Amino acid sequence: MNENVKWHDEIFNSIDIHQPGWEKLLMESKVKIKTNQSEVQFTVVEKILQKFGLRVTDVSFTDYYGIVIGIEKL
Repeated sequence: MNENVKWHDEIFNSIDIHQPGWEKLLMESKVKIKTNQSEVQFTVVEKILQKFGLRVTDVSFTDYYGIVIGIEKL
């Protein structure tokens, strides 16, 4: 199995347990978390970042996707 796919699956399987409405979004070959929410407590995001050794690359908001958080490995 492709290591990138395996890595994404592990992260998003964990997210699905704690934040079932959040989804994986691939945009221009970059991985993003689509929250489907207009507000997010960043303490929740920080736990995910620490657990998987990630950092936030960008944050945006759209009416359709809610808050979208770009992530990448440190």
